[in-house]
Amino acid sequence: MKKFCLSLFLLSLVNTYAQTGNDNVFMSSDKIFTLGGKRAKSAEYKIDGNPYTSSKNFEQVIIDGYSKNVQDLRYNAYADEMEYLDKKDTYYADKTDGLIVVFPSLKKTYIVKHYTYMGNEKFGYLVLLSKKDAKYGLFRRERVELMQGEKSVSAFSKDANDYYAKEKDVYLVSKGNTFYRLPKNVDELSEDLSLDAKSVKEFAKSNKINFNKEEDLVKLFDFINK
Repeated sequence: MKKFCLSLFLLSLVNTYAQTGNDNVFMSSDKIFTLGGKRAKSAEYKIDGNPYTSSKNFEQVIIDGYSKNVQDLRYNAYADEMEYLDKKDTYYADKTDGLIVVFPSLKKTYIVKHYTYMGNEKFGYLVLLSKKDAKYGLFRRERVELMQGEKSVSAFSKDANDYYAKEKDVYLVSKGNTFYRLPKNVDELSEDLSLDAKSVKEFAKSNKINFNKEEDLVKLFDFINK
């Protein structure tokens, strides 16, 4: 009887803890909204601009396998983190390899990947431009950097504030787990990905594919993935 009462008591504690947790924080098996860290507060000095590539507002997202009550997010391209708001505090969602975050209002899809860039191993968010399980992947890397403001040449004027500046987007392609920076032309792309250069070149020519236009790149990768 004592054991039975103890079991009921422990079960009651578990239920109470679950119900008194923050209702705004979505709980899941991966706990991406409970394992992420709290964002450090901004520096005391003023920084011009913002670290977001799309919107500094928190937007509704869709994440496969997660509840409809998933947190609203925004992408911090300087920190390479997804942020969500809990009361007045901002937190980073925990990164899970392969996690896909869709922003319907922005028409953008992010995926968490391990990849190599400039010879360095990276683990972070990329904009997914090809289909999720495509043999040959196409991604856009978005980043914002913090620039130092110019120093005043006069003692009577203030130094310029530091500021966020968006870096130029970089396109990456993948074959399996190997990533490449997008080549300059069809020949280099065919060589990197071991493609049938003749058919790819014919498609690119007939469709007037421009490697400087994202919509053309998406069309090209749709073709080579068929």
